[in-house]
Amino acid sequence: MKNKYFILTGIYNRCRGKKNIIMRIIYFDICAIPLFLMILFICYTRKMIRGNANQLFLVMTFVSLFATIADLGMEAPQAILPLSETSYVIVVISSYIYFILRNSTNVILLLFLLHLTRTSFLIQKTWSKIVFSLPYLSILMMLALNPFNRASFTVTRQNGYARGPLLMVFYIIALIYGLIGFVYSIYCRRYLRGTKWIALISIYILGYLAVLIQFLYPGTLMEMFCTAIGEMMIMLTIMRPEERMDSEVGVLSWASYQSDISNIIRSGEHVLISVIQMANSKEIRNYLGDHKYNEYVSDIAEAIRTIHWDRHHRTELYFEKPGTLYMIMNTEDDADEVVKRLLIETSKKIKHYSDTGVRFEPMICLIRVPENLNNADDIISLGHKFYLINSHKQTIYHASDIIYSQNFAIEAHIEEIIDRAIKDGNVKMYYQPIYDVHTGTFHSAEALARIIDPEYGLISPGIFIPAAEAQGLIIPLGDVVMEEVFRFISQNDLEALGLSYIEINLSVAQCMENNLPEKVKALQEKYKIDPKQVNLEITETVFENISEIMMENVKELTRMGYSFALDDYGIGYSSIQRVNHLPLQLIKIDKSMLDEADHENGRIILESTVKMMQNIGKNLVVEGAETFEMVETLKRMSTDYIQGFYFSKPLPEKDFVNFLKANLKQ
Repeated sequence: MKNKYFILTGIYNRCRGKKNIIMRIIYFDICAIPLFLMILFICYTRKMIRGNANQLFLVMTFVSLFATIADLGMEAPQAILPLSETSYVIVVISSYIYFILRNSTNVILLLFLLHLTRTSFLIQKTWSKIVFSLPYLSILMMLALNPFNRASFTVTRQNGYARGPLLMVFYIIALIYGLIGFVYSIYCRRYLRGTKWIALISIYILGYLAVLIQFLYPGTLMEMFCTAIGEMMIMLTIMRPEERMDSEVGVLSWASYQSDISNIIRSGEHVLISVIQMANSKEIRNYLGDHKYNEYVSDIAEAIRTIHWDRHHRTELYFEKPGTLYMIMNTEDDADEVVKRLLIETSKKIKHYSDTGVRFEPMICLIRVPENLNNADDIISLGHKFYLINSHKQTIYHASDIIYSQNFAIEAHIEEIIDRAIKDGNVKMYYQPIYDVHTGTFHSAEALARIIDPEYGLISPGIFIPAAEAQGLIIPLGDVVMEEVFRFISQNDLEALGLSYIEINLSVAQCMENNLPEKVKALQEKYKIDPKQVNLEITETVFENISEIMMENVKELTRMGYSFALDDYGIGYSSIQRVNHLPLQLIKIDKSMLDEADHENGRIILESTVKMMQNIGKNLVVEGAETFEMVETLKRMSTDYIQGFYFSKPLPEKDFVNFLKANLKQ
């Protein structure tokens, strides 16, 4: 009777004149293939094809998949011995492919670990690369010599595949890579925490347990199945596409950037970080829409990637919404030259967007780590605020020019400064008068908060207000501001100073407080204030996505007798129809509209806005008047009120009162 193909594939080997049967369980290999295919499917659908760690993981999965197929090609034809001519060729070719690929996975896994922990720079030198690759190269050498000496394995038509005396060397080399990876994984526990670290350790434990079983029981082909399970664990716990990638843009995510920066600091790697802030990202996004905007950013990222690829720079790209790209490079090239070429060539590659009116307006900060900074929080903070810290507006900023400035020291300790200001009374109110065009006198004033810190001095609101919002301190800060203004009104006779009211800015967070009307009422009763003496300012951005709580607060405070002003009109997208239906008595035109009035179109837009607002019964303040010409232009337009440095900069309480008294005398 001829040999039968059992559920467990049977291979007849003739050894020492006997006919022995080794049952080969190939179903482990068969089950591994869909697992590898599933991993690849997830990688490509989630766009996990960018970034060194991602690409190494992809390569490792592809190699493992083809090694599994080669393993099947090596074992399945041996179900029937002696082998046919075709089966013999398949087994021989599959054997060589299997050993080449299977042993390379150990190398790729270790490389993946090094890139994942940002420690691949440890093998950048030539001698370290040789030491790292020498064991695997020795395997390739043995395989190259195997057709001549049959020392690694043999394949005959009569007996099929059989191990050779040198095959044990393959296992020893695999064990060396495995032990290095396992020990290094333990060492790198600080880089990967919790389940991520467990998953990385598991692939070594599973893999080498499977190798041991298959070595002792050659018929149990479970190496590749355990490898597939291990790689799936890495995919689900370490790679985590939803966390690691920004799939809409197709680059590494903001979370990945934060993680990699922390690992770079831990490892001591020397890198150049280029922070690319797209200054007009909000406007472009509103103009193009979300989908087209993501394509626009993706095209910029692809252009940057191509440029660096052409110059053999090893680069990682990350994206933070709404419009910041981060580029981590390992290069000793002149940073300024690299960035200048980048700007020129990127602009050329995305030139087709300029035809639609979209301008690429980047501001770039260059940070050398660890030379400039060696703290992850400081690096992230500088990336967000470099153009605010350095008052000189430019395209390329250098961390080395910023980190020793007073503003950077303030940014680094801003949370402590704000907290101290609230507790110790370092919040001081400044007041800027608002000029009444019709009467030629000062009609009201806007209250503006300043922090005067005992260590850092005067802190700009451009620094502490965004920080307070980000750190959840804007509500207690706003409470201090409101109390200070109510106290000022109670201690001064506004009517005698010629003022009708004082304007107080409300933050978005304050507007969303359920008890905002109660807070205001408590202050009103404490300081015996007439609500008509207070005008509450809310920025236009509040009304773009106004919530039910905000609207209810506005209505309740209006019923209590407080009036509202819409600040910064002209920088958002509020329609005149919406403004008309909101309980607003005063509209404040943003300075940017006045700046554009130098041009014919800008002047027409401003003049039309003034007339339109007045026609629907709104009083109008134009902010940012700095010159006599600006003031005269606004007077000709019959603007109601003007605010700006032409009349006065914001003044401390005493100086402000003296300024008003001096102007009353005139």
